[in-house]
Amino acid sequence: MNSRIRKTTPPGRFRLSGPAARRLIPALLVLAGLTTTALGFAWFADADMRMNAYRAAPPCSTAEAHGPDTRCVRHEPGKVTAKAVHRGSGPSADDPEKEHRLTVLREAAPTSSYEVGKALYEDVEIGATVDLTVFRGRVAAIAYRGHHVNTPHPSVTVYFGMVLLVGLGTALTSHGLSWPRLGPSPARFATVGGAAAGLAFLSGMAFMWLPLPSGLLPALPVLLWLIVTATATAITWND
Repeated sequence: MNSRIRKTTPPGRFRLSGPAARRLIPALLVLAGLTTTALGFAWFADADMRMNAYRAAPPCSTAEAHGPDTRCVRHEPGKVTAKAVHRGSGPSADDPEKEHRLTVLREAAPTSSYEVGKALYEDVEIGATVDLTVFRGRVAAIAYRGHHVNTPHPSVTVYFGMVLLVGLGTALTSHGLSWPRLGPSPARFATVGGAAAGLAFLSGMAFMWLPLPSGLLPALPVLLWLIVTATATAITWND
């Protein structure tokens, strides 16, 4: 007596059919891409807010104590005691090959060294008095004869970390959206990721150095990202 042997899936083992896998993989790629991009934007926004939050803070009263938790701004004089030029460490320097630093003596705090722009560095002399903007217990900006620089500058880690996350996230999202029609393509993935990373780098530099209103700060980068992602997806869809 002949009997048909039917293949069965062992208990406890989940098995995806072809159509289910084709739907799940793009969804996972889009989810991973959106999450990665959001982390990049959050990192960028946090760095920008830490650098420029003092601009919207109210002035401190004369009798108000000033420490790390004080969310007001006060100005105090500082005396330049030394100048130095070091090899730069990346886009935070005014010249990528040189880092211009001033050592400034404060009345009620230890002497510290700050990175400044080339124009301020060349204009100020040792012994000159600069205006220090103090916010939350630290020097947030230095001004002298029309020159104004934030301190500290955004770190190289912030720039490249944000760039890599946004580039990777954009590539994942675009790949997930175009997967049902075109399937996997390492070349397309790398092209979209590289283009998005380059735009993120240029945009990040502009946004870090051009302070934006708090309502516009998150909206403009997200709008640019939507345009890049939609464009990349539309191009691949027409291949």
